[in-house]
Amino acid sequence: MKVLFIQLPQVDNDVRSAHENVHLAAACLSHSVEKSGFIRDYDPACLRQERGSVDDYHLLADIAAVKPDVIAATLYLWNVERTLRILGSCREMMPKAGIVVGGPETDRTHPFLFKSRIPDVAVEGEGESVFPEILRALRTGCRPKLTAVGWKTSTGYCWGASAACARHGNLVELLPPPRHRMNTPDANGMAYLESGRGCPLNCSFCCYGRLRRTTAFLTASDVAERVRVLRSRGAREIRFVDPTFNANPSFDEILVRLARLNADRKLSFFAEVRADTITGRQAELLAAANFTDVEVGVQCRSQTVLRATGRPSDMGRIDRGIEFMTRFGIRLTVDLMCGLPRQTLRDVKKSLLWASCLKHAQVQFMHTLLLPGTRLRRSSRKLGMKAQSHPPYRVLATPDMTPADMAAAEQAAAGMTGYTVDVPTRRFVGVRLPDLFAERIRIENCELPGSARIPGRTLRRALILAGRDIYGRRDAVVALIKKAVRSEPHVLWQFVLAPVYEEPLDLLEIMAGTIDRMPSHFLDNQLVAAGTANRHAARRAMILLRPGLKFERSWISEAEYFLAGRFH
Repeated sequence: MKVLFIQLPQVDNDVRSAHENVHLAAACLSHSVEKSGFIRDYDPACLRQERGSVDDYHLLADIAAVKPDVIAATLYLWNVERTLRILGSCREMMPKAGIVVGGPETDRTHPFLFKSRIPDVAVEGEGESVFPEILRALRTGCRPKLTAVGWKTSTGYCWGASAACARHGNLVELLPPPRHRMNTPDANGMAYLESGRGCPLNCSFCCYGRLRRTTAFLTASDVAERVRVLRSRGAREIRFVDPTFNANPSFDEILVRLARLNADRKLSFFAEVRADTITGRQAELLAAANFTDVEVGVQCRSQTVLRATGRPSDMGRIDRGIEFMTRFGIRLTVDLMCGLPRQTLRDVKKSLLWASCLKHAQVQFMHTLLLPGTRLRRSSRKLGMKAQSHPPYRVLATPDMTPADMAAAEQAAAGMTGYTVDVPTRRFVGVRLPDLFAERIRIENCELPGSARIPGRTLRRALILAGRDIYGRRDAVVALIKKAVRSEPHVLWQFVLAPVYEEPLDLLEIMAGTIDRMPSHFLDNQLVAAGTANRHAARRAMILLRPGLKFERSWISEAEYFLAGRFH
């Protein structure tokens, strides 16, 4: 049985750093099948990380080449729509292949996942305990009634008991052993390590409480052994993916062991911690082990808001824990949220002002999301919250914050902390465009044969529209934009004019208007706020000036001003 694991990456406009997409779910699920012995001829496959950067057309060709019996897809809010599009095409190409979905987006109340009728099987919460039996059932046709597993029927999906009732095994048994082949850093020396599952907090906006009601942890010796193996295999940075790293009862011992193991400081570590339980000694040990970056979830400084979200906190203890860590030079990322129940614009600004005064800290400003299956989503109507119907399900207004308040909060965050959504374009018009994508397809005279595909293969692509009288070929420019977006709606497109003289700037309005009318992309949905209507991050227009040709400064300035107002 050939099983293909798919986890599509999050895409952004950042051309300066590497992009990550580590298949931790595939490693754990594959290990569970190997350990069970249910499938003797089990043959797992995982699309190589670099294949995650190709467009849908080439990704489907890769999948078809594998000829899987089963496709297992991990769904997150940033990839669920694209994954369903890919799986729908797989269904047409390979009607006999079984399709299994899981991950944080898989919840039986999901707004559109099950309406698609694409998955054969869906798993809420952790899948290690049920995945081997699912594979056996797909082979034999005999469907057992499994906890938190939904099977497609002629009328919908038939579910076992809820995910909240699921029994969760010991973490040591669920994870691949330290020397498993999949415990390996990526090409950039980055590795991910899970040392705990579940969260002691019960925030209404978070998925962790839905996916696991209990906590489970590795021992200090097991954590140290996994770090030792990753280091020997070339890891330079290890990120702990636990929701609350210092919830582990062996937290102090783990830090002591890591400090000894990493005495030469060749490894750097990252983790998310609760600041209110950090002691001075623990902060010292974090620094000694070389935790160079630590994330701290504060969300809001208002006790009224925190109580409304099920997260009451002692601000004095938080401040003390943060002071301990900054005293030892640890860089902090402080999480603040906007759009929480009972939160006002004044609350947001007070939290931002507090965070802006912290040393060695940057702010991660996040809008509240109504994630499927969370308590906040279930109670959102009662609370009077309005949000997007599709990912990222961002809260747009509450009884205490209008859309204008949301925009003002975002502007305040940008002014105090430098916060931005995605990566803004540094220059739209010039001989050099620093944010121009690496894959550049030059199209002379803005024309392609009628039946030809848009050239290229990656998820981030620049189409260079070159020639004389581009304005005179504006209909061809519009047709190219429509064809590109309709054929590859999840690609980040740059439509780049390469003129030989000053074209009428009405052409930019025509291009922007065409992009306005195309279906929105996940990145565009992240930009939604008052004052950002018709402003796009996923599809952008630019002008690349040819060296040696003279263009009027006033024309360049006017074009730059227009494009900066319509594109991110």
